[in-house]
Amino acid sequence: MLLAAAAVTYSAFAAERPIVRDLTAAPSGGTTITLSWELPESPAPAITGLLVYRGTKPAASYYDLSESAPVAELSGETYFYSDSVSDFRDYYYAVIARTDSGIYDIVLPSINATVNGAHLKIPQKTDGKKEKTASAQEKLSFPDGMRATPLPFLDLIERQNSKIQLSDETYLIARKLGKAYSAPENRISEPYIFEEDLISPDGGDGFLLFEVLRTTFIQKKYAEAVTELDRLIGTNRAKNVTDRATFYLAESYYFSGDYKNAAKTFLNVYDTYPAAAKRWIDSSLDLYELPEE
Repeated sequence: MLLAAAAVTYSAFAAERPIVRDLTAAPSGGTTITLSWELPESPAPAITGLLVYRGTKPAASYYDLSESAPVAELSGETYFYSDSVSDFRDYYYAVIARTDSGIYDIVLPSINATVNGAHLKIPQKTDGKKEKTASAQEKLSFPDGMRATPLPFLDLIERQNSKIQLSDETYLIARKLGKAYSAPENRISEPYIFEEDLISPDGGDGFLLFEVLRTTFIQKKYAEAVTELDRLIGTNRAKNVTDRATFYLAESYYFSGDYKNAAKTFLNVYDTYPAAAKRWIDSSLDLYELPEE
């Protein structure tokens, strides 16, 4: 609520000043991130040019930009720009106006500076899921895919949330999500890894998940992966990271032979990954039979 109110206040402040509004950045294919923004109708003073800045951290003030050179200098009537980058890191942008009096050094987060990182899309392989998994293992297993100096991983995560407990009745309902396959034909032999986890992030929740995968899951230490992923999920993390960690936790149960917990855990992310989760649930339920009462 406070952020929304601040955005409204910033927008009103920028309406009649030489400040661009509604700056967005998104990948547009290949090695390009495209920026777009709105220009004020009658700014005072008038905009004579625009400076585009790029960084690996969001800018909160012009001071954050003052020691870096702009990646582009545009005319005052420009309302979009395509930036070429060479890696998959998150980038943050700011667009600053130039006037006859000089640079109008005002930075308003979410107005003329992005607060969410934009990164290139990771190319998808077309030769099947098994090949994609092999590529992920290669990138996570060798140091070439890592930072030259990895960020520290502080093992201070404490369990805060308990697992979601599902009744046997709910578990039996889950059996109806797919066909009645017969083992071992329905056994899955290779783990699945999401594209987001192919390359080490610079930091944040994604880096913590990447480290757990690199040290346990990719090395097929599934018992250790269950422990570490369970602890990671128990903290207040971004939803997309928590969902992927839950999927990996379910896979770790599966490859540990704990098919009942695997099926229950896959059910927790069924709404997020319905197609992928269904296949694993089908296999888990086929490999484990719930005792009849």
